[in-house]
Order: sequence, then C-alpha cells, then structure tokens
Amino acid sequence: MPEAAGPLAGLLAVDFATPRAELAGRMLAELGATVIKVEPPGGAPARFFPPFDEAKPLGPETSLYWASVANGKKSVVIDIEDAEDRRKLDPLLQQADFVIESFDPGYMAGLGLGYVQLAAVNPRVIYASVTPYGQAGPDALSPATDLTIEAAGALVGLQGDADRPPVPVGYPQASFHGGAQAAADCLVALNERERSGRGQHLDVSMQAAMVWTLMSATGYPPNTGNDPPVSGPNRLVPLPSPLPGIALPRQWECADGYVTVQLVGGRVGKTPLHSVLQWAEADGLVPAELRGRNWSTWAADLMAGTLTLEDAKLALEAVRACFKLHTQHELMQMGTDAGLLLAPILRIDGLLSDPQLKSRDYWVSVEGRTQPGIPVRLSGTPMAPPQRPPRLGEHQDILASFAPRPQVPPPPNVARRRAFEGLKVADFAWIGVGPIVSKALADHGATVVHIESFSRPDLLRTIPPFKDNVPGLDHAQFMANFNSSKLGINLNLQSEAGLELARKLVAWADVVTESFTAGAIARLGLSYEEVSKDRPELVMFSTCLRGQTGPQRSYGGYGGQGAALAGIYGITGWPDRIPHGPWGAYTDFVAPRYGVAAIAAAIRHRNLTGEGQHIDLAQVEAAIHFIEPAVLDYTVNGRLAPPAGHESLYASPHGVYRCQGVERYVAIACETAQQWQHLLAVAPLAAFADARFDQLEARLAHDREIDAALEAWCAGFDRDDLTALLKRSGVPTAAVLRPSELYTDAQLAHRDFFKVLNHTAMGPTPYDGPVTLFSETPPAYTAAPCLGEHTEQVLREVLGLSEDEISAYAARGAIT
Repeated sequence: MPEAAGPLAGLLAVDFATPRAELAGRMLAELGATVIKVEPPGGAPARFFPPFDEAKPLGPETSLYWASVANGKKSVVIDIEDAEDRRKLDPLLQQADFVIESFDPGYMAGLGLGYVQLAAVNPRVIYASVTPYGQAGPDALSPATDLTIEAAGALVGLQGDADRPPVPVGYPQASFHGGAQAAADCLVALNERERSGRGQHLDVSMQAAMVWTLMSATGYPPNTGNDPPVSGPNRLVPLPSPLPGIALPRQWECADGYVTVQLVGGRVGKTPLHSVLQWAEADGLVPAELRGRNWSTWAADLMAGTLTLEDAKLALEAVRACFKLHTQHELMQMGTDAGLLLAPILRIDGLLSDPQLKSRDYWVSVEGRTQPGIPVRLSGTPMAPPQRPPRLGEHQDILASFAPRPQVPPPPNVARRRAFEGLKVADFAWIGVGPIVSKALADHGATVVHIESFSRPDLLRTIPPFKDNVPGLDHAQFMANFNSSKLGINLNLQSEAGLELARKLVAWADVVTESFTAGAIARLGLSYEEVSKDRPELVMFSTCLRGQTGPQRSYGGYGGQGAALAGIYGITGWPDRIPHGPWGAYTDFVAPRYGVAAIAAAIRHRNLTGEGQHIDLAQVEAAIHFIEPAVLDYTVNGRLAPPAGHESLYASPHGVYRCQGVERYVAIACETAQQWQHLLAVAPLAAFADARFDQLEARLAHDREIDAALEAWCAGFDRDDLTALLKRSGVPTAAVLRPSELYTDAQLAHRDFFKVLNHTAMGPTPYDGPVTLFSETPPAYTAAPCLGEHTEQVLREVLGLSEDEISAYAARGAIT
C-alpha cells in the first residue's frame, strides 16, 4: 500500500469505529494520515454490510460498503475485550494523534480505552466519539439506526409524497454525516493542538448532524410561529401556484428520465421560459402564433392579462415536448449555456456517463471497480486517490513498529484559545456551502469578514423565514443561521473603488473563501493565480456545484440541483413513482463537512510550512460519496438503485408508520436478531415468531407482510407513547419529529443545541448549534451581521483607513 501523502502526512489515527463512523477514518486517510483500523477477530462489522461483490464468494473481503469506507486504512486484528490482546495496542495509543470510536457511551471507558484513560498516557490525543445522540442525556443509550436518527433529526418528516408516509433519503445518511463531521472537527481540534500541545474529547451527535441538514426549516418555528410550508399538520396543503391556473411540475420528463427546472424566477437576470422556448422553437414545437414572442416577462404578462392563460398553457406544452426530445445530458449542457436552474435527476448510470465528471477524471479504477474519486482538490497537498481496502489483518506486523515510550510530562496547563483565533478570513462566499465553511472558522475564533452589498446582497437575505413574517434584508434567519460570528461589510464589487478595497481585504487575509460560479472571481481580478503571486502563504477556498474546470464549470445552481446531479434525488421517493428527492438544498449540508476538513488541513499545513494553496470543492463530487456503496453496486453488479421508499438492505422492518393524530408517524428499524426479538416481545407479530426470522434475509423476504402488521398496530397508538414503549423495549425507534418539535426535544436540550443570539435587527433568535461538543475549546457564537453592519469598523480597524480615506472610497461608489 502506498505511503501516506497529503496535508496530514506523519499523523497517526487509530480507528475503532463501527459503521456509524467508518467514513471519518477514510477522510483522514485521504488527507494523508496513517489510519490503523482495529478490527475484532472475524473482522469489522462494516466488512459484512451489503451490497456485496456477487461474483465472489461471500466473505470479509467482498463487501462494497467496506470498499467505500475503508479506502486507505491499514488493518490489525485485536480483541479489545481481551485484556492481554488489548495491551498490544498500548504503544500505538500512546503515540496516536487521533482516536475514533462509535460504540455506545461508556463501552470504551469500561475497557480502559476511554478518553480520560488515554489522555492520561497521551495528553496530545484528539479522541472523537460518534454516537446517535451524544455521550449523555435522556436518549444517549437509546437503540438507534440511521433511519431512526434521521427521523429524530426531523429530516424524514420533510420528505416524500404527501399522500403517503414520509421517506428517508434513499441510502442511509446519518452514519456518513456523523463520520464526516467527526473528521472535520478532528482537524479543527488539531489546529488548536498545534498551539497548546494538548488534545481533547469530541462528542459528536448524529442527531445534531441531521438537524444541520434541514436548511431553513429550524428557522420557521421561532420566527413565524409555524413549521415550514407543506410540512407537519400542513403536509397535505400544497403551496399555491405562483401563477393562478398554471400547474408547474417539480419534475419534467425527458428522453431518458427526468429533469428539474425552475421556469418562474430563477437566478437574477435569467429568463428561463424564454430560453427553453427558443429551444422548442428550434425543434419546431412552438405554435406559429406564439413564435418570436418575448417570454422573458411571461409570469408578469400572465398576471397583467397581456398573455392569455391558453397561450401560456400552449407554451408549456411546447416545453414539455421539447424536453422529451432531448437527453438529460443534452439538457444539462443547454441549461448551463443558457444560465438556467435546470438539472437532470441522474440515476447512477447517469453519473457514470456525466461529461463533466469525465472531463475532470473523477472516476477511478480500484481492483477493477469503478469508484468515485477524491472529494476535494487541494493544489499543494493533494488528497490520496482511492486505494483498495485492507485485507483482514493485513498490517498486523505494523504493531511491532510502535515501541513503548517513556511517558513524558504533559504540556503546562495554560489557558487555551479557540482553534482559529488570530486567523483572518475574507469571505466572498454566499448562499450555503461556502458560508457554512467560513462560519466554522468564525465560530472557532477566526476573524471572518463577510462581503456583500446593498446592490448585490447575499441571496439568502431574500429567502424566508423572516422574523415575524416581515421580509427584509436583515430579517432573514436563513442567512443569519449560516453566518454567525462574522463581521459584515457593504462593498460594491461592481465599482473599481470597491475592488480596490476587496484587494486590500485579500492582502490582509490568511484565507479567502468564495462560492461564485467558476471564473467569476477571476473576472474580478481576484483569482488564486493573481492574488497569490506575492502571497505564497495564502489559502483560497473555492466551491461551486461542478468545480473550477470542465465544460460545465460555469453552471450556477444550488443544493437542490446538486442532489439531482449527485444521484441522491433519483433514489429518494417511492419505487413506483417519479423520484421525490430529498428536502431542500441537500448537498449544501454534505459538502461543508468535506470543505471544513480540507480547509482546516490546509490551514495547519500553512502554519507549519508557510505554504498556501487553492482548494477546489466541487459539491456534486463530494456528495456522490454519500451514496458510494450504491454506486459500487451498479459498477460491480450492474444493479441500478431505484427510489427506495422504505426499503433497506440493512434492516427489516424498516419503515415509517402512521400513528394517531394528524400527520404523526414513528420510524422503526431492526437490523439485528436481538432488536427483532425485542420487537416481537411487544408487537403482535406472532406470524413471524419462527426462529428463521432472526435472520435478516428471512425478514426481508416477508418485508411487506411485516410492514402491514406493524401499520395496523401502530395506527392505534399515540406516537410518543409508542416511541417510549419501543425504546424501553430495546427497539430502534424514533418519533418522526417536526422542526418545531426539535425545540422541545429533551436530548437536544440536554446538549444545549440551540443558541439564542441577539441579532441587531431581529433581537434574540435561536440558531442551530454545534454537532460536536469540544471538551476544551468549544465554539463561541455571536449573531450574524446585518448587511454592512461592520463596514466602518472593518475599514478603520482591519484595513487601517482614515476617515478621509473612507469618505473618498464612499464617494467613488465603493460603499452602496
């Protein structure tokens, strides 16, 4: 196996993770750390997770799940429940930089392997514990699976067709979110350790990680008094059409599947229907009487009566016919060229034929398998390309290379600062991924200046929920939630004077973040190549959906389009229906976990070597890794994943069941024989009491009958009573929470998850809080800025301008 390279080269991680957090070790290995996977005799559980390579005999080397999460790791076999065997790990643990574990709270401490015990012999260790609900609290020991955690995080309840029960994302997500967050926060803690010499414990809650996938949903209850539209008790109440008499579908059929496109509104300055009707006219599909018309203002014309409803419907029929003539990839390129919010709802086979991914050499071959490539591109310290997973015990001899060392005294106990205090960040990032990444730097102490203007505000300022339902640039909790702890400056980048100030901010900064479409920052004269000429130490982070190169680099979309392009939309929904897709801008909450890991690694590398670099985070490329086992099932076995509904490879029963009341549901999933036996003890499932049903395969063969019995039983219960009964009985269960119910959730309250911050315009308002509890250097929060709130402060204190200089810049149009 090649030696580790990358920004974490020379660092050692010991990986005890169960499938709940296997992704953490993979991410650290990709970034260059040596990751030693400690497996029990017989192999880690992830080795036996489906899907499997069906051309090979079933065994510990055939799991495609394992091939997805074990890339780059080294395997040793140790029975950690045997004291003598466990002692073989002592020299390794004494030298480890990271330890990752995801057992139930208390298990590792009971073996003498908890954080307190390891820190006593290795005070530099950064120890991440990933669990469903965190290390303490009323649900800390509750049985859980990905489905139930996603329900407890309120994501499930926001998804699916309204006339059926809600659905999860079509491939389990909670374990990947938890593992990726753990990796990112390990690297935040590593930056702090470089100063203090000390490690700390990271308590990662998978439930809290799922709350962070809800986009704007948590902002609705405290600011509007309601859950988001089309959710909770109003799940069956559709949004009114923006155009009376016109029904605009969410998905449009094309020659080889479906696309999603926004024909009303869209990106600023774009005229989507006009562009699409030009295509239709070229295809000969527009009625003669409608040809040549300017459709740029069709919505306003329809409302004003200058366009008839009949003509509008004829135009939309032409659109429908046009889409059916073209393939997904054709429409994607046409939409990119026209600047439209159009995305193909790709199936996994569509990912493999995506011309943008091909142009970026994304796909790689590992042992003959086609696999997704690296999730983030670092110009100076590249991530390691995917490698084969280790054979069981393949690296047993490595233990002998770690000799016992005399214990050194711990570093002096001094006051510890947050990880990024002193770091300076110029934040040109808007909307979702970029601001969430720079927010992580700000919450952990960096001085982050968020750059926008009244003429071109961050678009999240224009999107609800608004405080008290009153729209306004300083009333949008959506924007505030993603931009806590930052300074806000009003800077007009359309003026030469504004660009002069932008260049000054870049010269001041250690890190620059931007999320424009590829090429836009260069047109402002602020490309990495330009601004790093005299600043080799500068770290620049660029993120957009499709990356900085390739034929679709200029595509401008959001996380909803990202989910379609990453294959996540296409597997979410019911198998007998058109895919429904995940809630909101879903990939906006996958990509930041990779982004924070990459930027934190690059910052540490800069601090150690003085070398900066450019980071290219293509959000779609990162998000594909969250369905990688399903991708491998296709590339290896030829099996194409449909929308999954409630079906699962890992559990039966695995469903969302209606309870008493309006839109009240409970999620239940049994992965193991023990969980199934616990369910049999309380539910009327006597027809399935035969011992053969202890085997998952037998239950999967009778999944529908089991589901039907549970549906009838659950319907007679109050949701919360049933949830409590099943949890007490040892059955993985969760109420399918609404966003409003997160504020009264006892487990989130125990972790003090929501942070009430006093916003200048909105007053005291709850913000989403940390996924991870840092034992020594927790993040600290201040409210997000109003637009331009700190302009004078930044110009005077950060850039050192005088009053006369500020006035001169204002007169030249730098400040709108």
